[in-house]
Amino acid sequence: MSLVDRRVRWSNVILGLAVIASSTAVTLAWPLAVNAQAANSAHPACQASQITVTAGATVTNTTYTVKTSTGVHQVPAYEVVPVYFYNKGAICHLLMGAPDFQAVRNTTDVVNLSALSAHDVSVPAGADNTRRPVVARHQKIEALFVVVKPVGPSFKGCDPATASGIVIQGYASPIGTFHFVVRQLRDVCFDTGVGARVVNIGAVWVPTH
Repeated sequence: MSLVDRRVRWSNVILGLAVIASSTAVTLAWPLAVNAQAANSAHPACQASQITVTAGATVTNTTYTVKTSTGVHQVPAYEVVPVYFYNKGAICHLLMGAPDFQAVRNTTDVVNLSALSAHDVSVPAGADNTRRPVVARHQKIEALFVVVKPVGPSFKGCDPATASGIVIQGYASPIGTFHFVVRQLRDVCFDTGVGARVVNIGAVWVPTH
């Protein structure tokens, strides 16, 4: 799936957000803000062996912070899962576009991505950024996995179901590295197999200060 495709599909989520909080959504040209430090070319890519990925508790019916050129805004979300990337090695940068998320259902044990049924995975959704967040030694940076309620015509074709976990990938070398988190999330869009594929999930970097 191309970067443009994912941006178009995540823009459908913004239409849903606009219904909930039009005063906030109107100010946001693009909701996925890259707030981690931009990478210096002198830093190497992070290796999977040095990055520990963990997830915090799911928060429901909440808001999350988006930092844009017009200021800091609070955007509503149905469910949010904080995901942490801790670097136990030398300073490095995460891969471009990281992190990439995919919700899965009907399994609580993912050891091989190719073994997953296409029916049981959501459309991938990433931060869709062109920067590489730098993670210093012993630093932890945070991204949010966000789910919005699939309500309204922009979500036609969504097959809402309860996800059983999240695959987090694309953050470190070698390519193909992933981490699986067991997590029940409600009303995640899965592919119906008919018409356009719809997504109601996305990734947001938490603003740094």
